[in-house]
Amino acid sequence: MPDQTKYRVKANYIEVCNCDPGCNCNFGGFPDHGTCEALAAMLINEGTFGEVDLAGMKAIVAVKWPGAIHDGEGTAVLFIDDSANQNQVDGLATILTGQAGGMPWEILASTISSAVGPVVTPIQMTMNGRNSHFSIEGILEAQMVPLKNPVTGEENEVHIVFPNGGMVWNDGDIATTSVMHIEHEEITFDHRGQSGTFASVDWSN
Repeated sequence: MPDQTKYRVKANYIEVCNCDPGCNCNFGGFPDHGTCEALAAMLINEGTFGEVDLAGMKAIVAVKWPGAIHDGEGTAVLFIDDSANQNQVDGLATILTGQAGGMPWEILASTISSAVGPVVTPIQMTMNGRNSHFSIEGILEAQMVPLKNPVTGEENEVHIVFPNGGMVWNDGDIATTSVMHIEHEEITFDHRGQSGTFASVDWSN
Protein backbone atom coordinates (compact mmCIF):
# COMPACT_ATOMS: atom_id res chain seq x y z
CA MET A 1 0.00 0.00 0.00
CA PRO A 2 2.92 2.46 -0.48
CA ASP A 3 0.92 4.60 -2.92
CA GLN A 4 -2.21 4.79 -0.78
CA THR A 5 -2.98 7.84 1.34
CA LYS A 6 -2.64 7.01 5.01
CA TYR A 7 -5.68 7.47 7.21
CA ARG A 8 -6.93 6.91 10.73
CA VAL A 9 -10.51 7.28 11.94
CA LYS A 10 -11.80 7.13 15.51
CA ALA A 11 -15.58 7.28 15.59
CA ASN A 12 -18.80 6.45 17.35
CA TYR A 13 -20.52 3.83 15.24
CA ILE A 14 -24.07 2.48 14.94
CA GLU A 15 -24.97 -0.71 13.08
CA VAL A 16 -28.58 -1.84 12.59
CA CYS A 17 -29.70 -4.80 10.49
CA ASN A 18 -32.47 -7.31 9.84
CA CYS A 19 -30.92 -10.03 12.02
CA ASP A 20 -32.25 -10.82 15.49
CA PRO A 21 -30.56 -8.77 18.26
CA GLY A 22 -26.90 -9.71 18.47
CA CYS A 23 -26.79 -10.70 14.76
CA ASN A 24 -25.79 -14.28 13.97
CA CYS A 25 -23.21 -12.97 11.49
CA ASN A 26 -21.06 -12.26 14.55
CA PHE A 27 -21.17 -15.94 15.59
CA GLY A 28 -21.97 -18.23 12.69
CA GLY A 29 -21.17 -16.03 9.70
CA PHE A 30 -24.69 -16.23 8.24
CA PRO A 31 -27.67 -13.87 8.69
CA ASP A 32 -30.62 -15.02 10.78
CA HIS A 33 -33.18 -14.60 8.01
CA GLY A 34 -31.36 -15.50 4.80
CA THR A 35 -30.53 -12.03 3.49
CA CYS A 36 -28.50 -9.23 5.06
CA GLU A 37 -29.91 -5.69 5.00
CA ALA A 38 -28.23 -3.03 7.12
CA LEU A 39 -27.59 0.61 7.88
CA ALA A 40 -24.27 1.72 9.40
CA ALA A 41 -23.73 5.25 10.69
CA MET A 42 -20.66 6.97 12.04
CA LEU A 43 -19.72 10.26 13.71
CA ILE A 44 -15.98 10.83 13.49
CA ASN A 45 -14.41 12.16 16.69
CA GLU A 46 -10.82 12.19 15.43
CA GLY A 47 -9.61 11.41 11.96
CA THR A 48 -7.31 12.28 9.10
CA PHE A 49 -6.99 11.22 5.48
CA GLY A 50 -3.49 12.33 4.57
CA GLU A 51 -3.52 16.01 5.53
CA VAL A 52 -7.33 16.27 5.47
CA ASP A 53 -9.01 16.60 8.87
CA LEU A 54 -12.10 14.37 9.11
CA ALA A 55 -13.17 15.26 12.68
CA GLY A 56 -16.87 15.97 12.99
CA MET A 57 -17.87 14.25 9.75
CA LYS A 58 -21.04 12.15 9.62
CA ALA A 59 -21.71 9.32 7.18
CA ILE A 60 -24.18 6.49 6.64
CA VAL A 61 -23.75 3.35 4.55
CA ALA A 62 -26.89 1.52 3.46
CA VAL A 63 -26.31 -1.96 2.09
CA LYS A 64 -28.08 -5.19 1.24
CA TRP A 65 -26.81 -8.60 0.27
CA PRO A 66 -28.95 -11.43 -1.17
CA GLY A 67 -27.33 -13.92 1.21
CA ALA A 68 -24.40 -13.92 3.61
CA ILE A 69 -22.03 -10.97 3.38
CA HIS A 70 -19.10 -13.16 2.34
CA ASP A 71 -21.13 -14.51 -0.62
CA GLY A 72 -21.06 -11.02 -2.14
CA GLU A 73 -23.35 -9.46 -4.76
CA GLY A 74 -24.15 -6.58 -2.40
CA THR A 75 -25.75 -3.25 -3.27
CA ALA A 76 -24.70 -0.14 -1.36
CA VAL A 77 -25.34 3.59 -1.04
CA LEU A 78 -22.97 5.98 0.73
CA PHE A 79 -24.34 9.17 2.29
CA ILE A 80 -22.08 11.95 3.65
CA ASP A 81 -23.32 14.96 5.59
CA ASP A 82 -23.40 18.22 3.65
CA SER A 83 -21.35 20.03 6.31
CA ALA A 84 -18.24 18.38 4.80
CA ASN A 85 -16.06 20.20 2.27
CA GLN A 86 -15.06 18.53 -0.99
CA ASN A 87 -11.68 17.31 0.28
CA GLN A 88 -13.40 15.71 3.28
CA VAL A 89 -16.05 14.08 1.08
CA ASP A 90 -13.41 12.71 -1.28
CA GLY A 91 -11.26 11.41 1.58
CA LEU A 92 -14.01 9.70 3.52
CA ALA A 93 -15.53 8.24 0.34
CA THR A 94 -12.13 6.79 -0.56
CA ILE A 95 -11.95 5.11 2.86
CA LEU A 96 -15.52 3.78 2.94
CA THR A 97 -15.36 2.37 -0.59
CA GLY A 98 -12.26 0.37 0.33
CA GLN A 99 -9.93 2.18 -2.07
CA ALA A 100 -7.57 3.25 0.73
CA GLY A 101 -7.25 -0.29 2.09
CA GLY A 102 -7.46 -1.26 5.74
CA MET A 103 -10.12 -3.07 7.75
CA PRO A 104 -13.05 -3.34 7.60
CA TRP A 105 -13.80 -1.38 4.43
CA GLU A 106 -11.34 -3.08 2.10
CA ILE A 107 -12.99 -6.44 2.83
CA LEU A 108 -16.57 -5.12 2.80
CA ALA A 109 -16.02 -3.33 -0.52
CA SER A 110 -14.98 -6.64 -2.10
CA THR A 111 -18.51 -7.97 -1.40
CA ILE A 112 -20.27 -5.09 -3.19
CA SER A 113 -21.19 -5.39 -6.87
CA SER A 114 -23.25 -2.19 -7.20
CA ALA A 115 -22.68 1.11 -5.39
CA VAL A 116 -24.12 4.63 -5.45
CA GLY A 117 -22.59 7.77 -3.99
CA PRO A 118 -21.31 9.59 -2.20
CA VAL A 119 -24.70 11.27 -1.86
CA VAL A 120 -24.03 14.55 -0.05
CA THR A 121 -27.08 15.48 2.02
CA PRO A 122 -28.04 16.69 5.51
CA ILE A 123 -27.71 13.91 8.11
CA GLN A 124 -29.22 14.07 11.58
CA MET A 125 -27.37 11.98 14.16
CA THR A 126 -27.45 11.55 17.93
CA MET A 127 -24.87 9.24 19.45
CA ASN A 128 -26.23 8.05 22.79
CA GLY A 129 -25.26 4.42 23.29
CA ARG A 130 -28.21 2.05 23.09
CA ASN A 131 -30.53 5.03 22.51
CA SER A 132 -28.73 6.35 19.44
CA HIS A 133 -30.58 7.74 16.42
CA PHE A 134 -29.84 8.85 12.87
CA SER A 135 -31.90 9.95 9.89
CA ILE A 136 -31.97 11.54 6.45
CA GLU A 137 -35.27 13.29 5.85
CA GLY A 138 -37.45 11.46 3.36
CA ILE A 139 -34.93 8.63 2.88
CA LEU A 140 -34.01 6.70 6.02
CA GLU A 141 -34.21 6.58 9.81
CA ALA A 142 -33.03 4.35 12.63
CA GLN A 143 -33.76 4.59 16.35
CA MET A 144 -32.12 2.15 18.73
CA VAL A 145 -33.64 1.25 22.08
CA PRO A 146 -32.28 -0.93 24.90
CA LEU A 147 -33.07 -4.60 25.18
CA LYS A 148 -35.54 -5.35 27.97
CA ASN A 149 -35.57 -8.18 30.49
CA PRO A 150 -38.77 -10.09 29.61
CA VAL A 151 -39.50 -10.85 33.27
CA THR A 152 -38.72 -7.57 35.03
CA GLY A 153 -38.99 -5.11 32.15
CA GLU A 154 -35.68 -3.56 33.16
CA GLU A 155 -33.05 -2.60 30.61
CA ASN A 156 -30.77 -5.48 29.69
CA GLU A 157 -27.15 -4.53 29.08
CA VAL A 158 -25.50 -7.02 26.73
CA HIS A 159 -22.10 -6.71 25.04
CA ILE A 160 -20.48 -8.78 22.32
CA VAL A 161 -16.71 -8.63 22.71
CA PHE A 162 -14.00 -9.86 20.36
CA PRO A 163 -10.97 -10.20 22.70
CA ASN A 164 -8.55 -10.42 19.79
CA GLY A 165 -10.25 -7.70 17.75
CA GLY A 166 -13.30 -7.83 15.50
CA MET A 167 -13.50 -6.95 11.83
CA VAL A 168 -15.60 -3.78 12.35
CA TRP A 169 -15.61 -3.24 16.13
CA ASN A 170 -14.15 -4.89 19.22
CA ASP A 171 -16.88 -4.26 21.84
CA GLY A 172 -20.48 -3.94 20.70
CA ASP A 173 -23.21 -2.64 23.03
CA ILE A 174 -26.25 -4.58 21.81
CA ALA A 175 -29.71 -3.07 21.42
CA THR A 176 -32.78 -3.41 19.24
CA THR A 177 -34.61 -0.95 16.97
CA SER A 178 -37.94 0.83 17.30
CA VAL A 179 -37.44 2.36 13.83
CA MET A 180 -35.20 1.11 11.02
CA HIS A 181 -36.07 1.78 7.39
CA ILE A 182 -34.80 3.17 4.10
CA GLU A 183 -36.30 3.93 0.72
CA HIS A 184 -33.68 4.90 -1.86
CA GLU A 185 -33.60 3.60 -5.42
CA GLU A 186 -32.58 -0.10 -5.27
CA ILE A 187 -32.41 -0.25 -1.47
CA THR A 188 -35.75 -0.38 0.34
CA PHE A 189 -36.45 -2.18 3.62
CA ASP A 190 -38.09 -1.82 7.03
CA HIS A 191 -36.79 -3.93 9.92
CA ARG A 192 -37.88 -2.44 13.24
CA GLY A 193 -37.47 -4.69 16.27
CA GLN A 194 -34.25 -6.26 14.99
CA SER A 195 -30.55 -5.95 15.77
CA GLY A 196 -28.77 -2.76 16.80
CA THR A 197 -25.19 -2.21 17.94
CA PHE A 198 -23.33 0.81 19.31
CA ALA A 199 -19.53 0.79 19.34
CA SER A 200 -16.41 2.90 19.39
CA VAL A 201 -14.18 2.13 16.39
CA ASP A 202 -10.60 2.83 15.41
CA TRP A 203 -9.85 2.16 11.74
CA SER A 204 -6.65 2.73 9.76
CA ASN A 205 -4.60 1.40 6.87
